[in-house]
Amino acid sequence: MKTADHDAPVFWLEMKDGRPVASGPASWRSGPNLADNLGRLHAAWQWDGSRLKAEVDCHGFYSLFVYEKGGVIALSPSLLALVACGADATQDHRALAVFHRIGVFINDDTPLKYVRTLPPNGRLTWQDGVLRISGDAPMPKVQSITREDALEGMTHLFRQSMARILSASDRPLTLPLSGGRDSRHILLEMLQQGHMPRACVTFHHNGAVMNGEALAARAVAARAGVAHVVLGHARPRLADALRCAVMTSLCVDEHVQMMPLYDYMLGTGDAAFDGIAGDILTNPDNDAEAFFRLAEKGDYTGIARGLTEGHARVISHPHWGRGAGPILSPGMDDEVHEYLGETIAKYVDAPDPYQMFWMYHRTRREINFVPQAILSTASPVFCPYLDPDFASFCLSLPYSVTRDQMLHDDVIARAYPAFADIPFAAGFAVPAPRGGGARHKLRSMVDVLHITAALGPRAMAERRAFLRPPPRLKRAPDTALRLHTICLDGLDAPRARRLIEIAARLEMGRPQRLISDALAEAKA
Repeated sequence: MKTADHDAPVFWLEMKDGRPVASGPASWRSGPNLADNLGRLHAAWQWDGSRLKAEVDCHGFYSLFVYEKGGVIALSPSLLALVACGADATQDHRALAVFHRIGVFINDDTPLKYVRTLPPNGRLTWQDGVLRISGDAPMPKVQSITREDALEGMTHLFRQSMARILSASDRPLTLPLSGGRDSRHILLEMLQQGHMPRACVTFHHNGAVMNGEALAARAVAARAGVAHVVLGHARPRLADALRCAVMTSLCVDEHVQMMPLYDYMLGTGDAAFDGIAGDILTNPDNDAEAFFRLAEKGDYTGIARGLTEGHARVISHPHWGRGAGPILSPGMDDEVHEYLGETIAKYVDAPDPYQMFWMYHRTRREINFVPQAILSTASPVFCPYLDPDFASFCLSLPYSVTRDQMLHDDVIARAYPAFADIPFAAGFAVPAPRGGGARHKLRSMVDVLHITAALGPRAMAERRAFLRPPPRLKRAPDTALRLHTICLDGLDAPRARRLIEIAARLEMGRPQRLISDALAEAKA
């Protein structure tokens, strides 16, 4: 399922002299042709000489980019590949203003005015010059169910989802294992059904000293007798950021921290699991209560304000606190809040409107790039929480059942009592982070010099900003947003090709020292 941008397919279709002229692969699909009920991200297109059809999975978690302008239709899993082939790169300023304020593109927006993604259960047809796109997220109806029955239902349906996957694939499996609930649930159910991953792998950036995530993952793996590798070496921050920006089509402001996992998967050839959506399906986050109350009042603009203010606090230094919006797209707060509020209001009939919004916008449009891009060299990537039966069940649970944010914890503890005493990451003492040392800092400075020179005059002018602590935004979001803005600046076909070439060169020179700690398999 390799989809790095230097290999990304593009299908281009336009009318010339009253006849359709096409270039690029007439048929394409995102991965092996397995049953659709395996919770996989999926996209495909087919051209028969007169009719074009394209589709994405029922949740729309695969970002298939669609370019439409002046009678031209083009498709690709890479936005930059479309631009490299000649797509108009005019920016969508409202979409970018939302991105600057909550770190997410919503609906089917992208940074570019004429490029969109297909919606959930998206279906595209083109024939005789007429384009039609359909699809939308299904609206769940609230169940009348006790918490006890919710626990039983989640346990059964997740077990069913995993059984479907494990019976359909005989490939060796690698499981990214964090210190949280989603990947732990996957591992323990694998073991329950008599399957052992080839290895579990955990990334962090704490050097030889493991952080809470790695310590929690190690405790579970050790008790299970599963091989566990930890990727903890210092990384070239700007090189990783550029590679990540390109492979995620300039549509996210995170995942840079996961680049060690991408590099590790390049060398395995395994299938993989990803725990996408497990958290959002069982309770969104600590803002859920306040936002549920606002939804009850019909105050969706209030939820929008809460989202932008919360994101600003996360990415800002305390003395600033206002986020990236006033810096990168000033004067657009009211327009963003209105647009966000209208989008959230579409889910007024859902059991929890905020949960539905977060599922089909942040999870669908940002977290989706973990299985689509970060794990793209695995074949296939299984996402058991996206199993249609499991997801539909969870989205229809009443908020009263999920309110305490303990539902998933209780499911795991009850189903696998032998592991119930092992805390999640928050229960482990977190050692102080260590720097990468003088050699790593020198390499990072050299990377900044080389990459900014390759990106052009504007990036060269901002070299100092990449090296010094940012005055308003925290270092990681500041780096990601500066790089995002520079990549979009003056974007056209030659620049898109240049970005793809730089990312490919950086991949060739990627760090080779990945594993900082390993636990050998204790059981046959």
